[in-house]
Amino acid sequence: MTTDIRHLIDKYFEGETSAEEEKILRRYFAQKEIPEELKGYTSLFRFLDDEAAALAVLNEIQQKSSAPVRRNSLFFKRLRSIAAVAAIFIVAVLILTRPGSGSSNGDYVWIDGQQITDPSTVREYAESAFGKVKPETDIIEDQLRFMLE
Repeated sequence: MTTDIRHLIDKYFEGETSAEEEKILRRYFAQKEIPEELKGYTSLFRFLDDEAAALAVLNEIQQKSSAPVRRNSLFFKRLRSIAAVAAIFIVAVLILTRPGSGSSNGDYVWIDGQQITDPSTVREYAESAFGKVKPETDIIEDQLRFMLE
C-alpha cells in the first residue's frame, strides 16, 4: 500500500492525478497511523481534505440559500411593477385635477402673493424686473474701475 501511495504522491506533484486519486490521498493522510517517511506530507493533504470539506459545506449552503432569493426577487419585481403603475395613476389624476385647470386659458403668475392673469400687467412687471438686471460685463467693468482708481 505504501508503494501505491508513493506512486500517487509522485503523480500528484506532477499534476497527473484524477479527482478520485486525490481523494484516496486525502483519506490516507487523514489516518492516525502514517509511516515516518510519509509524515511530511500529512499537513498538506489534511489541509486539502479540510478545504474540500469546507467547499462542500459552502456549496450546500449556497444551493439552499439560492432558492428563496429567487422567489423573493420575483415577489419584489411584481411589487415594484404594481407600485410603478399606481404611482403613474396617481400622477395622472393629480395632473388632470390640479387646481386652476378650469380657468379659460390657465395663464397666470404670482407677484407679491397675488395671482395676476392680465397679460399686459405681467409684461409690465417683467420689463421693470429685467430693467433692474445689470449685464455681467457692466459689473466687471465697475469692479475694474474701482480697483484702478
